[in-house]
Amino acid sequence: MRKHLRPDRRLSASWRFALTDFLRRQKAGVSAVEFALVSPVLLVILAGTVDIGGSLKAKFELSSAVSAGSNYALLNGDKVNSAGGGVLAGNIATVVTSGLSGNGGSIQVVVNNGAALAYNATTSTATQSGTAANADLCYCPGSSGAVAWSAPMACGSICSGGGIAGKFVTITASKPYTPLFGGFGIVSNGNITIKAVVQPQ
Repeated sequence: MRKHLRPDRRLSASWRFALTDFLRRQKAGVSAVEFALVSPVLLVILAGTVDIGGSLKAKFELSSAVSAGSNYALLNGDKVNSAGGGVLAGNIATVVTSGLSGNGGSIQVVVNNGAALAYNATTSTATQSGTAANADLCYCPGSSGAVAWSAPMACGSICSGGGIAGKFVTITASKPYTPLFGGFGIVSNGNITIKAVVQPQ
């Protein structure tokens, strides 16, 4: 029996060597295995690229719409008063709305702490509020880009935080954006928001 086992062991060892040598020389499935290993990483990169690109496009569209509204406020600075503030707020909201790409959203325009207009693009409803007489006063800009509506100042006077007291228009536009892959945290609260503060006077 010992004589029988030795040839079988040599045969099986040579068979294993031949099999591993054969598999080592074969290259037919290597690219498929490599692709299977790399494709999940490539898909994550593609998903991130698509989501970032989509959110940037939506943000650029919204920023362009708010910029158009800001330009309108600068060109019509003579209407930043108690008499023309309401009409100015409505016209600015119309300009900004025309820049939204029909995906819903909201716009809020405040004319110098006076007339204010909130527009809901989803329901196409506008709500006016505010005290029109406040638009005749002058306010100071804040350090963060906001306006301190609480304390009116003499027009043209130097503010304690820097800047010159004047009349301001604030425009805030928000637009919903749903990313394809929500786990990346590209958009917070499902909205893209752009704010602008304009000093026409």
